[in-house]
Amino acid sequence: MKRELIVTHPTASGAQERTVSVEGPLEDGMFRFTIDGQQRLVDAKAVRPGTWSILLDGKNYLVDLDKRPALQGKVAASVGASETVLSVEDAAQRKLAAAAKPKGQARGETLRAPIAGKVVKVLVEVGAVVPPGTAVIVLEAMKMENELISERGGTVTVIHKQAGQAVDTGDTLIELA
Repeated sequence: MKRELIVTHPTASGAQERTVSVEGPLEDGMFRFTIDGQQRLVDAKAVRPGTWSILLDGKNYLVDLDKRPALQGKVAASVGASETVLSVEDAAQRKLAAAAKPKGQARGETLRAPIAGKVVKVLVEVGAVVPPGTAVIVLEAMKMENELISERGGTVTVIHKQAGQAVDTGDTLIELA
């Protein structure tokens, strides 16, 4: 069985992300790890759930992988007295999540009044994150209410008109960044 993971670990300058592929157990009981393109054969045996005995380059290591609830989905990895907290994601799930995001998300835009009328209701507030396709303001013109929709989405930075104010065609209503 082969599995590809994205592992993020702390460094002195922030965090470093690595692509890790794990294949095994192979016919001889070994595992093949590929980390950022470099392959390593590792003899690994599960001692108990979350604890592995690993033989690498003639040295034996006892590795504990602990998914503590307080770590919010991260893993505490310890070898001897040394411990580090890792974020581990399935690479395929990350790719699917990225593909599922709507195109053109949160690019910002300026919404202008398409017709003269009166603002009936402002549906957002400054600082709100607006997904594409969300109604942000309601205008009344010729006794009909019209919802104006954000096409690209973004974060609301300025609201130029409030409920009850009259608007002319082309007036700036809301700005998103």
